[in-house]
Amino acid sequence: MLDHLILTVDYTKEWEQAMEQLPALLKLLGTRRITLTYVLQTHKRLHPDDTEGSATERLRRIGERLESSLGVETATHVANGFVAQEVQALARKLSADGVVACNRSHRAAKELFFGNTALNLARMTKVPLLIIPVQDEPPAAEEEILLATDGSKASLNAQAAFEKLMANQRTGRVVWAHSEEPEQSDEATEQRINELAERHPNVHRNILTGRPVDQILQTINDTRPLLTIMGKRGSTPIQEIMIGSTTEHVAAGSPYPVLMIP
Repeated sequence: MLDHLILTVDYTKEWEQAMEQLPALLKLLGTRRITLTYVLQTHKRLHPDDTEGSATERLRRIGERLESSLGVETATHVANGFVAQEVQALARKLSADGVVACNRSHRAAKELFFGNTALNLARMTKVPLLIIPVQDEPPAAEEEILLATDGSKASLNAQAAFEKLMANQRTGRVVWAHSEEPEQSDEATEQRINELAERHPNVHRNILTGRPVDQILQTINDTRPLLTIMGKRGSTPIQEIMIGSTTEHVAAGSPYPVLMIP
């Protein structure tokens, strides 16, 4: 499904810990090629060892390890500038199918990770973004895939990706949390969820009432899915800089991987 991914690297222990979850996710997503990228942030004070040559050598060693353990093809790329901008430019240049980033902030009990590379990527991305948190919770209970939806047009691509994975007879779950005040679109959303479950007998339904962020995160913590898939709103510059979308909150607070689909 996501044949070629850009993998952002930051060389921290937290990044190494988060990447322990990578093998199962690459297998799930059908990834065969990875471009490892590191961005020298020239606007910040650099460590003496933080040079293009040193970064390239580090990426090469990581790539060799991934090729040996996962059987994927790897390439490396070192850039200078702002991480999110450079990663997005590389994704466009290589026509990559998605980007992988580490979220090191969810343990701080904050829903937003201001200033974090993952947040900037979440706001800017035009391709699927896989956010892998540092894993300090028990590992995924089973290979269940969770689709969190609000029934909007922005969620349709996420639903399509979810259904592709369900075609392999995996176990899935759809969660929709709506407010206590009914809206006109609620009936259509519930019908769409019911139709999805009828097409895939291995899909469970959770229709909940309450603040969507709270309900989705509670479901994630209860079910411990291998992956949560959500749609990303915002395709204009104004929408991209708006803070506080449900998807951003969930991606920031989830102790398990989240795939954002534009």
